[in-house]
Amino acid sequence: MKILILLLLPLFVFAQVNLPTVPQPSQISSYSNQNYSNPSNQNILLNSTNQYFDTDKQKQQKQHQQIIGEVEQYEKLQAETLSQINQDINEINYNNQFDLPSLANKKGTEYYRNTFDKMLKLNIENYSIKNVNFDIENAYLENREDKAEFDKIVKQSGEFIIAKMKELKYDTNSNSAKNFMLFEFFSETLQLKSNGLKHFPIKYDFDDFWGKKDWSKMFVTKLLKTQTGQCHSMPLLYLTLAEEIGAEAYLSLSPNHSYIKFQDENEKWYNLELTNGMLTVSSFIFNSGFIRAEAMQNKIYMQNLSKKELLSQFYVDLASGYLHKFGYDDFVEKAVNKALELYPNNINANMVKANYNNERLIYALTQLKINPKKKEDIERIGNYPEVVELFKIRNKQYQIIDDLGFQEMSIEAYENWLSSLKETKNKLDNDNLKKQVKGLIIKKARN
Repeated sequence: MKILILLLLPLFVFAQVNLPTVPQPSQISSYSNQNYSNPSNQNILLNSTNQYFDTDKQKQQKQHQQIIGEVEQYEKLQAETLSQINQDINEINYNNQFDLPSLANKKGTEYYRNTFDKMLKLNIENYSIKNVNFDIENAYLENREDKAEFDKIVKQSGEFIIAKMKELKYDTNSNSAKNFMLFEFFSETLQLKSNGLKHFPIKYDFDDFWGKKDWSKMFVTKLLKTQTGQCHSMPLLYLTLAEEIGAEAYLSLSPNHSYIKFQDENEKWYNLELTNGMLTVSSFIFNSGFIRAEAMQNKIYMQNLSKKELLSQFYVDLASGYLHKFGYDDFVEKAVNKALELYPNNINANMVKANYNNERLIYALTQLKINPKKKEDIERIGNYPEVVELFKIRNKQYQIIDDLGFQEMSIEAYENWLSSLKETKNKLDNDNLKKQVKGLIIKKARN
């Protein structure tokens, strides 16, 4: 039976709305006198004392009056157009430059603002992963989660892992041993002989794995209650427990995905795929076919995220939970700007920023009653420099994402790539890597 394991990071909805190219001001019709001859420059001689004009003079006078009439007509049309623009400006409070309406008055947004302010006070190189992630999840849940109970579960899980290490006579100071035992905590059934306590492997949650119906499906708190998770919650729980037992491990990203990396005492790196309990080689990640050379050069994938870069990811999580619950407003921009301040190449932060810019543009067009699918509406955009600027800002952000090396990966492609872990070669790689790290652990324990 073919097993398809679906996993994703929760905030990376990158859906570009294809709007027509914004016409440049020079391309917009301008009702100006310069398009027409100025009557005062015509060689027309009018003698008020002469009661009779020859035929040529009469023709010239008619032409003169006709030109004046045309100029007046276009000046009137120009005035009407400017009047309509000014009316539009007054109706939408142009001074705010088409800012999205604030959602700060909605119940529950205060938890996000409080969490953001709390995060600003963190030491960016030394903070508790457990506490930061809990605060972000609890903001979405409006502080209904019990922090003491959460801390208790994490503490008991850490004690179980260390007890199992001692039972197996693993060196409890070895980073390899701690990470390997922690990996088995996720992927194997473990039981302590001393008291009979048993822990079962954490399974993948196939129900609403995108979190479209329930965003809390992405949470560590949800995982601990159900023992099921996906590629956002599993790695974060791993890092939380690694922090609890003093193991060194890192979050790493790949297209639509995140996983764990750790280094053994011989400086060899291991990739831990928590979704199906396997160790993988780096070539497996490359084989997804969606990692461009630019992505590697800009280090947006397959890198060990530092504490500072991980904190950037947490700001993205904060923004994502907010926009899923309430929508886009200046809070989303503020959170994602902080993420980019900490880690400018954060691909997920850049995508949320692009989506925010796109929402702001759509809002401006809606306020002006401009339908981007109608040519006659699009031609009006040049009358609004701020809206033209919004187009530029949005497109510039899209260009940043392209330059970073992002390539969109379809759900089908992601399914096929991740399910390929079950292929014979990858199973052999998993078995060999397990033997290597376990052999090193046993050797170190004996010494």
